[in-house]
Amino acid sequence: MPVLVITGTGTEVGKTVVTAAVAATALAAGRSVAVLKAAQTGVGPHEPGDAAEVARLAG
Repeated sequence: MPVLVITGTGTEVGKTVVTAAVAATALAAGRSVAVLKAAQTGVGPHEPGDAAEVARLAG
């Protein structure tokens, strides 16, 4: 199973959007996709984080 790691050096640099685009492309090609965000700052305990945004954007 191949693993793709997307990283960036700051906030608001497009990691979430790129991750969603890659996930959507893989899904469209019939691949199995799992997205893991190991850490996220600035999000409250009951607020949706970037993983929810990736799921929304990737479809």
